[in-house]
Amino acid sequence: MIKSFKDLPLENLISGGTPTCPGCGGELGLKLALKVMGKDTIVVNASGCMTLLSNYPTTPMKVSFIHNAIENAPATATGIMHALDKLGRKMDILCYVGDGATYDIGFQSLSGAAARGDNMVYVCYNNSCYGNTGNQWSTATPAFAKTTTTPPGKKSRGNPLSRKDMAKIMGAHGIYSATASTAFPLDYLKKLEKARAFKGVGFIDLLVNCPTNWGFSAAKGIEVIRLAVQTGIWPLYEVENGKLELTYNPKVLLPVEKFLKGQDRFKHLKKRDIQRIQEAVNTEWKQYRTGHYWESDEY
Repeated sequence: MIKSFKDLPLENLISGGTPTCPGCGGELGLKLALKVMGKDTIVVNASGCMTLLSNYPTTPMKVSFIHNAIENAPATATGIMHALDKLGRKMDILCYVGDGATYDIGFQSLSGAAARGDNMVYVCYNNSCYGNTGNQWSTATPAFAKTTTTPPGKKSRGNPLSRKDMAKIMGAHGIYSATASTAFPLDYLKKLEKARAFKGVGFIDLLVNCPTNWGFSAAKGIEVIRLAVQTGIWPLYEVENGKLELTYNPKVLLPVEKFLKGQDRFKHLKKRDIQRIQEAVNTEWKQYRTGHYWESDEY
């Protein structure tokens, strides 16, 4: 059981000098995940930013790494699971997949794997855009964020937070499901342990920073991603047995403006836009704290 960082192995299962962008939060999330998963792990990666880790003929990975199409990482993992079973081998399977391939293009195969109870850990490294193909919007992209396909800012469509609640959707499948952040690594690692122990799909929606597409200095990546949690824009919770519980619940949240400022994707926001986001966060957190956001007795 992980109680502190002292409980983690010293060896990194990704070597240095990778071709990912400076300050890439996605790479950090994978490095931490492998601390929990260990050497006997097969990583399944759908096309995305982490595909850079499989450039032939070299790779920084010290575990098995399978790259496939953007829509079918869970289906591939299911095939691997059955193959290992036939061979009588025990290995962990880690799907490490971006938000575009999770929230959008690959949702069907992910939902199917969860419904079947296929045994795997699924981590969505969520940089809130299609980062590898030039920063197009996904359903994980927050409202008002500027992308190449939403130059004036993404429309909110009635919800000022305008992000799909993927962890709640996956929790509705009756599985272990959680949100996490690379700025709160111990919380993330403990949730990985639970996801790994769960019999079926253990799902984690991991918010990671993307300096290249969000538009800020790579040196401030952890600071920015920490503010997403501290302002309440990215709540940390887990869903177990149909019950949602916050794993980070401060008495006072910081103003959302602290997270929004300093990022190029939000520099066009007006005061009324920031106020709408603040009001939406306040409403959401009132629901979390009164226990009315997730109501389900059992599955």
